[in-house]
Amino acid sequence: MNAAADIAGELAASFAGAWNQHDMDALASLFHEDAGFVNVRGAYLTGREQIRAQHAAVHAGPYKDSVVRVEVIDSKELAPDVVVAHVRTRLDGDNRTPGQTQHSVVTFVIERRDGLWLFAAAQNTFVSPRLAKEATRYLCRMAPGEPA
Repeated sequence: MNAAADIAGELAASFAGAWNQHDMDALASLFHEDAGFVNVRGAYLTGREQIRAQHAAVHAGPYKDSVVRVEVIDSKELAPDVVVAHVRTRLDGDNRTPGQTQHSVVTFVIERRDGLWLFAAAQNTFVSPRLAKEATRYLCRMAPGEPA
C-alpha cells in the first residue's frame, strides 16, 4: 500500500465506524471545520456543524438502524498534503427500503492541516449496480473521442 491508500483507508474505516455506532459527533470530527459535503440527494452542506446536524437528523429517523460497509476503490495524492479517494459504500437498514442494500460512491478530498488528515470535501452519489455495469459496457464499446 502507499501513503494515500493508508490515509484514505483509515479515514473511510473511521467514517464507517462512526456511522455504524450512530455517533454523529465522531463522524463530524473526521471533517475539517470548513468542509463541504454533497449528500446523495444533492444537498450541499457547509461546515462541520451542518454535516453533523444533517447526519444526526437522518440517524434519528430512517438510518437509525443502518449499517454501512466501505471499500476504498482508489486514492491518489494530488499535491503535498492533499489526497483524493473514491470509496464504494453499501448501506443496509434504511427503514424506508427494508431488505434493500443501497450502493453509493463517495469522492473524498482529504487534506492535512496542522499534521492532521481530515476530510475537506465529500460528494456522495447513489449508484445502481445494474445501470453502472450497463453504462460501462456502453462506454467501452465507443470509439475513442466519440461523444457519449
